[in-house]
Amino acid sequence: MANGPRTTLPGVSFAAPRKRRGLRVAAAAVSGVVLLTCGAAWAGTTRYVGQVAHISIPGLTTTGDSGSSDPMTILVVASDSRAGLTPAEANSLHLGTANYGAPRTDTMMLVHIGAGTSAVTVVSLPRDTLATIPAFTDAQGKHHEAHQAKLNAAYAEGGPATMVAAVESLTGVTINHYLEINFNGFLRMVDALGGVEVCLVKPLEDHKSGLNLPAGRQTISGPQALAYVRARYVDPTADLGRMHRQQRFVASIVKQATSAGTLLNPLRLDAFLSAVAGSVTADSGLGKDQLLALADRLKGTNPGDVAFTTVPLLPARTIHGVGSVLVWDPVAAQRLFTAIRTDTPIVAPARPTTSAGPAVTVAPGSVTVEVFNGTSRRGLGTKAAGDLAAAGFAVSGRASNAPSPIGAATVVSYDPRFDQSAHTVSAAIPGSALVAVTGLGRTIQVTVGTSYQGTQTVTYAGGGSARPTSSTQPRTAADDLCS
Repeated sequence: MANGPRTTLPGVSFAAPRKRRGLRVAAAAVSGVVLLTCGAAWAGTTRYVGQVAHISIPGLTTTGDSGSSDPMTILVVASDSRAGLTPAEANSLHLGTANYGAPRTDTMMLVHIGAGTSAVTVVSLPRDTLATIPAFTDAQGKHHEAHQAKLNAAYAEGGPATMVAAVESLTGVTINHYLEINFNGFLRMVDALGGVEVCLVKPLEDHKSGLNLPAGRQTISGPQALAYVRARYVDPTADLGRMHRQQRFVASIVKQATSAGTLLNPLRLDAFLSAVAGSVTADSGLGKDQLLALADRLKGTNPGDVAFTTVPLLPARTIHGVGSVLVWDPVAAQRLFTAIRTDTPIVAPARPTTSAGPAVTVAPGSVTVEVFNGTSRRGLGTKAAGDLAAAGFAVSGRASNAPSPIGAATVVSYDPRFDQSAHTVSAAIPGSALVAVTGLGRTIQVTVGTSYQGTQTVTYAGGGSARPTSSTQPRTAADDLCS
């Protein structure tokens, strides 16, 4: 595929590279979902589908033949290869210049399309998920035994076919098709739409990614759009926070790409679809006829039909030889993937009709707490741990007694690096006191005082969503960015 038009950044002018290390963007979902939701335009011409590259991936249970209305699940990944990127280009985009060797992926999503409907479900798969990488033979003919590793290692070690096998084993979902993204067209996608709207509850600044945005509703383009979707250090949930931000960004692109302002503007639509098509590599089973048939099938899709969610998680743990990993909640994850296997749409819960609780910028489901009983009342720590778990927090282990009793107020101890997570915990416990403890780490410690009466609902407003929720509850592309 040819490189796109030249992109100008402050102090640097260069042709947009084919792939960029560290862009960890939601381009996977951009191409995977917008490719489908712009079906009305795609069905009218074969020019765009002719730009999509193809690769052979053994083992796929392919579907999507002309006229088919069967359910379909697509694995969408984004390669982080640095091929074609000069040091000057990397520095201008705050990407660094190190050589990371074989390509890896930090963005993995399942895109499920319902049978005979226009419903689309997008499930983010965290890159640090503990997974079993199936046995495979590499390009040099060397056999590798099955082993445990982080999920994104499947792509780095064995390529697309091994990635597909690992995800199928982990989820129990049959994958029908595969889409891989290069980042060559990402800037052109955003700029072709005239920028993409985001809504922030607080200013975001991250010198590592070059992000510097004020609070509020705004339209961003170019380098700031890249920085927004790849920034990792603007909230204490790191990769999980970035994943949720990517979902909101993709939802905004879907909404804008399917709006009348894009679909009825020939120049804008042509530029956008060319950028999308030029960024996609599909499995050989998704040829021109299949893509056009699928586009025609989904031409009635609207933003409210596209739902986003994340795999439910347990607290992070450390595995010898693998490192810090994320483990899926076996019950909640099974429920989610059963819905996909049985072609049951996920439905966002209704917004509360009662008054909302205190607003927080980190969802309870993203926060791990450890509970101590700081009173002489037997079982109060256990009660508090149960209350916090019911409120959506990840509770680490069983409640234990504090080294010494405390006063009336419950104390929330936290590492200053994770102050927003601590504020979520404190907001959920009326009357609690915050105490900063340098070096405490990611887990928030709760020492229950004699005045403890229980928890209250909080309103998660991270990135604009005011839905009181754990981090895994779905939202659709039609939801208002600022709620």
